[in-house]
Amino acid sequence: MLTELATHLGNLSTTAAWIESYKPCLEPIRAALSAPSDQEKQDTAFSALVPNVIKIKEFSDTANGIAAFLPKLLAAVSAPMALAEEPDLTYKCIMLMNAMYQIDQKKMMCPGIQNDFSFYRRSVGKFPDKAPVTETAANQISMWIAEASPILAAVSAVLKKECKKNPDVPATLAKLANTCAWIVAKDAAIADNQKAKDELFVAMTLSIITFDRATSRGAFTKDSGVNMRKCLRTLKSDGNETSEVVMGCVNSIKYSTVHFNDSSTPDFVADILE
Repeated sequence: MLTELATHLGNLSTTAAWIESYKPCLEPIRAALSAPSDQEKQDTAFSALVPNVIKIKEFSDTANGIAAFLPKLLAAVSAPMALAEEPDLTYKCIMLMNAMYQIDQKKMMCPGIQNDFSFYRRSVGKFPDKAPVTETAANQISMWIAEASPILAAVSAVLKKECKKNPDVPATLAKLANTCAWIVAKDAAIADNQKAKDELFVAMTLSIITFDRATSRGAFTKDSGVNMRKCLRTLKSDGNETSEVVMGCVNSIKYSTVHFNDSSTPDFVADILE
């Protein structure tokens, strides 16, 4: 399990570096769009896109690999005392969630990825012999890359199916969220370590969001198992409210969950996050 976790963390690190250095094909696409009947410009734009498209496909494969792996990881930490008794596994689980979150944040700030792939999807039928990704696959990836948080979307889709079959999955997500909040609030060893707190806040937030998106009842109901009042109060009281990470976690809970605005969501949720 630790070896597989390390592989996924490595893949995410590679993906993060790729997004940070991403160079969109602005000029070739602009030239092609301005002269749709100019076959040479269409060919030039498509050829220029190919290296980026290959990397976007690898990004998709990385996300799908993590989505397939996460149910196994959650099963490994589902035992009552697993999070405490297997600190290495717990720590890497938190790091995996942080890496997933950070990549989705980076992708939001890189519109060129979606713009490039949208042009590729529209053009791929004209250049089947040059296409590194088939038209069918391009349609699927295009819908996925249009998500604000594509890794979260891939993971949530898989966990939604798993939650219907296995009640341990949402229970483990709830336990992970509660544990992260408890460590921040109670562990004196990290009282002055904002980086450690931020990592725990991100893991807590992602646990809440995936729980909410993967279950029909959502994370905000009393019977969800998530100690929502404790989690949110810890985020607001123990976090640095001016920190980009804390503000990002607050906004993610507000806007990336499905049930935040439901009438059944307790008023204290919005009140605490104000």
